[in-house]
Amino acid sequence: MKKSFIFWYILLSILILRADVVDIKADHFYANNINKVAYFEGNAEIKQGNNEFKAFKITVYFNKKRKAKKYEAKGKVRFNLTENGIHYRGKTDRVVYSPNSSKYIFYGNVVLIDETNNRTIKAETINLDLKTGLADIRGKKKRPVHFRFEIEDRK
Repeated sequence: MKKSFIFWYILLSILILRADVVDIKADHFYANNINKVAYFEGNAEIKQGNNEFKAFKITVYFNKKRKAKKYEAKGKVRFNLTENGIHYRGKTDRVVYSPNSSKYIFYGNVVLIDETNNRTIKAETINLDLKTGLADIRGKKKRPVHFRFEIEDRK
């Protein structure tokens, strides 16, 4: 148990020493050394630069080189992030972020507010690929995708 704690402490320290500092806080922390997964539960909060996610539970998945390959936030997720000069904020049931591919996937009751362009999207799932700029947005049968945005007045 003590060796496992030391391993995860060193692993998280490596993340913090990188150029982009990842700061995670929670009421409870536990890790699975075999599966290379760290769990943060209860008032979990993760910050990296200007990006911030708050949720009941945050899970960090590591690769063999002990680098974070995926982050997952679950349970009343609130987020505030800036990517490619666009400021987003909102809420969802669950979000998965893959730093290597720059992909965000928002699941369940998504409300995504684009503060920069004054747009709001409500959907069941939103897939954002920040490398390609592609978005895939889906609703449900009884709750279609809802976009709200401003257009310039024609004169």
